[in-house]
Amino acid sequence: MDEARVHPDLGPDYADFLAADFDPLQYARQVARGDNDSHKDTDNDQMAHAMESLSKRADALDGLLKQTVIASHADLLKQVVGVKALDASLAQVEDNVREIKVYMHALRTKIRVPYQQSLAYTSQASNLHAAIRHVRATARFMQLVRRLQTQIPSDTASGSPDFALGALTLLDIERAVAGGDLEGIHIVDQGMESIVRPRRHRTIAQAEQMLETGIRLRNQGDIAGGLQILFNLGTLATAVAARVKQYISIWESTVRGRLDPRDVSAYVRDHNARAKSIDGSDMVGITGVVLNRIEGLVDDLLARGLELRVLERVLARKRDVLPRFDVSNFSSSLAVDISSSNTGGNGATPSFLDLVARELDKNSNNGVRVVAFWWREALSLLAVEINSACEESSVINQMLTNSYPRVVQLFVPKLEQLQPLDFSMLWDRLLGKFEAEYVSRAASRIEDAVTRCYPPPPPPGLMEAQEKRNLALPGMATGSELITAVSVVPNRKLVAGVIRSMSTELEMAKSDTRLSAAVAGAASSAARTFASVTGTKIAAVTVNPSVLNPFGVPPHPLTKSLVGLFNTAESLRVGIDELDSRGFSVDGSALSALVDKHVASLLDTADRAVTEAIYQAGTAGDSSSLPSLDLFDIAAQWLQTQVLEPLNIASFHWRVVEMVTKYLCMYTRVVCLTFPLTEETKLLLTGHATQFEFACSQLIAAASKMAPGGNKNAKVLSDLGRPYRALRMMRPLLFMSTGELTRLVGEEKPDNDILMADLADHIVCRVATSILDNSTCTNADVRQFLPYHIHQCKWSKWVSSPESDVQLQQRHSMLAESLKHLVAKAMQIENVPAKLVSLAQATIDKLLSPEHSLSPPQGL
Repeated sequence: MDEARVHPDLGPDYADFLAADFDPLQYARQVARGDNDSHKDTDNDQMAHAMESLSKRADALDGLLKQTVIASHADLLKQVVGVKALDASLAQVEDNVREIKVYMHALRTKIRVPYQQSLAYTSQASNLHAAIRHVRATARFMQLVRRLQTQIPSDTASGSPDFALGALTLLDIERAVAGGDLEGIHIVDQGMESIVRPRRHRTIAQAEQMLETGIRLRNQGDIAGGLQILFNLGTLATAVAARVKQYISIWESTVRGRLDPRDVSAYVRDHNARAKSIDGSDMVGITGVVLNRIEGLVDDLLARGLELRVLERVLARKRDVLPRFDVSNFSSSLAVDISSSNTGGNGATPSFLDLVARELDKNSNNGVRVVAFWWREALSLLAVEINSACEESSVINQMLTNSYPRVVQLFVPKLEQLQPLDFSMLWDRLLGKFEAEYVSRAASRIEDAVTRCYPPPPPPGLMEAQEKRNLALPGMATGSELITAVSVVPNRKLVAGVIRSMSTELEMAKSDTRLSAAVAGAASSAARTFASVTGTKIAAVTVNPSVLNPFGVPPHPLTKSLVGLFNTAESLRVGIDELDSRGFSVDGSALSALVDKHVASLLDTADRAVTEAIYQAGTAGDSSSLPSLDLFDIAAQWLQTQVLEPLNIASFHWRVVEMVTKYLCMYTRVVCLTFPLTEETKLLLTGHATQFEFACSQLIAAASKMAPGGNKNAKVLSDLGRPYRALRMMRPLLFMSTGELTRLVGEEKPDNDILMADLADHIVCRVATSILDNSTCTNADVRQFLPYHIHQCKWSKWVSSPESDVQLQQRHSMLAESLKHLVAKAMQIENVPAKLVSLAQATIDKLLSPEHSLSPPQGL
């Protein structure tokens, strides 16, 4: 006990005695050592002193105990009484525990004995049930064996066997033996050995024979019978899958080494060594042998594929109406698809094809069909053989590439009988490499034909030598221009060679839609290349402004070369259109765009030049002399000789006809607007009109040679209708008297060959000329009364034809206003003829009448 718990009356001298680990001997030794160290007396005195000390302590402690007992007597008595009551309670508890133990022992005895008896009875019942099960299984086995003997007798004398029912019985026997644990039973082992196994072998052999015969003869009845037997045996999926894989093994042995270059070379060498024909007709080459062997392999592939397709069709139609197997693992999608397409049975019941498909490809949820599996594996093996032969022999590789259209003919028409199949495998695994190479070579051949159309540039020094030789010749082009003019236009035979090359390649590829489309794409690319090169040549030629200058004298030699480039592109486009008409989809839009753009631009340039020359052929009242048609002749001759005569593009025939029609209308108006209109001017205008008519007839004649349909659609100038007749009417109109003009204006239905506006222009010029001749007015004074001066209209705009009824009506109003001013001026002059004034007044009335607000009939 520690010092904190020492009784306060004892003092610290008793602390050592109250400690929990107090040891008397140790304490005695300690006291003895302490005394020796303190007093240095003898041993007896020390011991006596220690004993005395201990005695005093003991007496003091005894007295303290007595006092404590006396003081705590009542409390001690209470504690004693409580202890006795506790002892009595504990005794009673012990008695109760002993009674419970006795009761539990009795109860344990009552439960254990019945339980042990129940275990014994259960063991006896289990043994009895096992014995009964074995007896029942044995009895059922014997019953099934007797049924099997009835269904499949041992000899034909006992009746014909029913292998389908026998297969069901065999399956039941196998399940009975496996589920009943009958191994080791003598009668069962004997029955299995002597009866069941032989009949099982006969049944399997019969099913295999029926399948073999049915597939070979394509007899669906035999195939269905064999499949039903295998299904009843429970081996349908494994047996059919094994047969399909056997087909693949046989195909692999057939294909392997068939195209071996060494074997092919040896065959060719041996065959040609035995050839007896003098002309060598019975000799063969490597190409023929390889293609014949490939054809044989394709025939074999087709034959086996057709056999398996018959098998697949029967598998798809057959299904177990009362299923006895677990079909929950099969995908319902395939089952529903097959049932909906091939049978009218329950869609939830898988067909025989479902079972086989899952067996052929266990990694797929829906499996793979028989013919698809055969197609995939057979193509892979054939591709391996052909690729191996091509790797070993460049001759075979070259031959298959060059003969690719024929190779496609060996595959596609025959194998199309196996539709529907994934024919993309045929190209992805087998033909794709040769197709790409063949298309590349076909494109290269077409591109070569295009490249040959444009010769390379002349060697250095040749142009300089040509130029030096021609410098002394006046009017001759330089050497560079001559050489460029010769070399810029492709030869027509070379362009025809491009068409022939395209046609040849497309004809060779037309047997296969895929190949034909690829070659057509290559031809389209070549056409775009030709258009691009031709466009570059055109840009190089037109960079010189003299080439497109209609007023250049003499004409630039490259102008005809430019037209030759247009003809070249057009001839290629026409050839491509012919290919399109034969069913080949070659895109010639780039050539059409090139021709349309540049030819239209060239004709626009010529049209602007001729139009400008016509504008300048009129006087516009600015001079007293009539300009000549020399500028018009130069522009028209340039259009005729440099453009239209060499141009051979039928689509622009009508454009030229429209241009000439416009020229006739414009020059008719120029003649009507001639002022002053003197007698000398009339004679000059008559000659100019004849000259203009001849020039236009030459333009029409030059354009007629490219008319669509040939000469039957060619036009002459008289075919242009009203514009031509209006020009022809100008010569008599110039010399008509005032009275004749008055009668012409006064007609209710005037001749539509000449516009009323043009006739009014002529009358305005007559009245203005009369005023000029009979007065002191100058040319400038009278000119201000002309309609285009009154309204500040440009000469070129007034000469142009009105574009709408509104513009025509506005022109009539402007002409009437001009005539009013002239009539007012003429009334102030005495010598102006009254008939002329009357003519002017009648013309004003006609112009303002409602029936002349519409345009007259136009020409072509």
